[in-house]
Amino acid sequence: MNYKYLIYGLKVESEFEIEEAYRKEFDAEADVRVVIGDIPQEVLDLYENSGNERSSVAVTKEAMIFRIDGEAYFWVTKDVITIAPFEGSNMAHIKSYLLGSSFGYCFFLRKQVLLHGGAVAKYGKGVIVTGESGAGKSTVSDALSDKEYLFVSDDVCAISFDGDKPHINMAFPQKKLCRDAALKRGYDLSELIYIDEDRDKFALRLKDGFLPEGIDFDYLFELVFTEKDTLSFKEVQGHEKLMLVLRNVFRGEDTFRIWGASPEYMQLCLNLASKVRIFQIARPKDKDTLKEIVDFIDSTVKG
Repeated sequence: MNYKYLIYGLKVESEFEIEEAYRKEFDAEADVRVVIGDIPQEVLDLYENSGNERSSVAVTKEAMIFRIDGEAYFWVTKDVITIAPFEGSNMAHIKSYLLGSSFGYCFFLRKQVLLHGGAVAKYGKGVIVTGESGAGKSTVSDALSDKEYLFVSDDVCAISFDGDKPHINMAFPQKKLCRDAALKRGYDLSELIYIDEDRDKFALRLKDGFLPEGIDFDYLFELVFTEKDTLSFKEVQGHEKLMLVLRNVFRGEDTFRIWGASPEYMQLCLNLASKVRIFQIARPKDKDTLKEIVDFIDSTVKG
């Protein structure tokens, strides 16, 4: 039995169940197939001969293989993701690498843009909160739900274009929060799903309050740390908008190092940067500024 889903705006057919994903039947051919199976020996040789260490990769122009010790090999092309699990592997961990890194590389091969951040929507506007690690992307995105923002995506945001208008596609209806953030937000940890032993994260699967078809993309907010004691906000303009988009591409550091950035991909990022308003929010490291950040985003989006 094959399972059918809408993931990141793509029609996905999988040989195993992905409980996190949004079920959606379709008759057309899948955009991406997820299969469990053996990886050709010449592909494994490509990896073994690359001299890479744990979690590193080997690539061709149109594909990638990477290995996660104790879990699986992942062979990614633009339309097929093949997983070869190891004996004793954890399926929850495998799905995490499938929905994260594997789809991230798949999108790059498909020449589509993925941004690292959380997406929400209100007032008919689509909003992505991005930023450096630990800056509070997931916490801010989750807190916006208190102001009746609807969920679109958590951690990874897939962008497509309807004509000239960029569109945020829903990933799958699940939020992820680290332990401290979940407790601060008042969640009962016993009601959440423990998903990440390495980074101590929890998941909340949503039954409602999300947008399966996504939302047009209007605002991008980047969270960064500052050594100053006060919160600051600025609207980003000009060439800096493109630089901000590029540094927040999901798995961008890896993909740009491996494949470079084609003129076609750069044009997509440039087009995206020109179509949305972009703000940078600089927050002190050791000060709770969540309310002020959420209020600023809400007032800006409301206009």
